[in-house]
Amino acid sequence: MSQLISTVSFIITIRLYVEVTKMTTEYQPELQATAKDLDEAKRVLAAGADAVFVGNQQFGNRIAGDFSIAMIEEITQFAHELDKKVYVMVNAIYHNEHLQTLPDYLIAINDMQVDGIVAGDQSIYQLLQDLDVSLPLIWNPATLSTNYQTLRFWSARGLRRAALSNELRLDASIEIKQHLDRAVDIQVHGMTCIFQSKRKLVKNYYDHIDRPYDPEIERYIREDKKSETHYPIFEDSNGTHIMSTEDLMMIDYLDEILAGKIDGLKIEGLLKSTDYNEQIVKIYREAIDAYLDDPAVYQMKKAGYRQAIYQIQPDARKLNTGFYFKEQIY
Repeated sequence: MSQLISTVSFIITIRLYVEVTKMTTEYQPELQATAKDLDEAKRVLAAGADAVFVGNQQFGNRIAGDFSIAMIEEITQFAHELDKKVYVMVNAIYHNEHLQTLPDYLIAINDMQVDGIVAGDQSIYQLLQDLDVSLPLIWNPATLSTNYQTLRFWSARGLRRAALSNELRLDASIEIKQHLDRAVDIQVHGMTCIFQSKRKLVKNYYDHIDRPYDPEIERYIREDKKSETHYPIFEDSNGTHIMSTEDLMMIDYLDEILAGKIDGLKIEGLLKSTDYNEQIVKIYREAIDAYLDDPAVYQMKKAGYRQAIYQIQPDARKLNTGFYFKEQIY
């Protein structure tokens, strides 16, 4: 009898171990969103984002808003109370003068225990070693993150996650994920950058034509003989940025993204209202959860998610799937 009880107990223990292992290893993609201020950061997290991107213009490139150290600390505490994450953008193009103040900034955000930093400049890797800080790295060198061997190289040097280039096809992104033992992130919604210059091109143009320049005015570029084009252009401390004429929308293809086990799905909220970004996060949160619960339910609701996005999409901004299904031509 005692041997029987022992055998039954062993079987129950094994089953419990299998169930716990299954729960802890279950695929859980991370819904990510940008934020321009504390209010937006708190609202997108409450709306269902698992992680939020923030940053300071001195060290971050194309950030949605300018966060001070105190603001980063406040949102980090808020996010951690919700068991969510904060990633700090330190992806500027650094020159020698940046290296005088960047170490203190990295130490400060490390002390407040942010969940990671986004970087694309190799100087960050050397600085982290010199400072002996353990900030998790999300490698994002924009157009250069296009193959798994490059990411393996940086993985061996400490990166925890990799943000893939927006110029990649979706099947190429999934292939990279299959060859990499690190988390892989892609953008699923919002505008993308198509041009950057460190020069203040807009201000220089206004100076050239001797007209006053107001940086608060929204501006966009239109192609000659293409009245429907709408390329937003803006300047910050990192120079001039020209954004895509259309917004990326991948709500119809979440099944392919999630079946490919992509780890991070980013919503780029740059130049959008907080109300818009909050609603977009809610829609993607519901869609992701529906697929994970039952892919058939997601398929039935997919048209409704798409319609909900079209209802709040600004009239001047069309929607498309970016480069995810296009031939790659550089």
